[in-house]
Amino acid sequence: MKVSTILDHIDSGHMALPEFQRGYVWNRDQVRGLFGSLYRRHPVGMLLVWATKRRRQSIAATVSLPGGVVKLLLDGQQRMTTLYGVVRVSRQVFRW
Repeated sequence: MKVSTILDHIDSGHMALPEFQRGYVWNRDQVRGLFGSLYRRHPVGMLLVWATKRRRQSIAATVSLPGGVVKLLLDGQQRMTTLYGVVRVSRQVFRW
């Protein structure tokens, strides 16, 4: 799956973080390392997602989400948060 497709799923609310996920903890060196690996086309790991019925109390979200199935991101949160922050969010909002 393309990174842009995953980011679109996050934007649409079809992929979300479960409430029990820890916060964002990566530092600048880890962010640089991820983008260096992507630039060199090295593997950067897999994502582990769980497709389940949407339950509001189990999802860490501040916006209204569509009903139906949601893919909860169980592993890969730091990588996806980094990619989302760099690609989709302005630098003023997403700082390390």
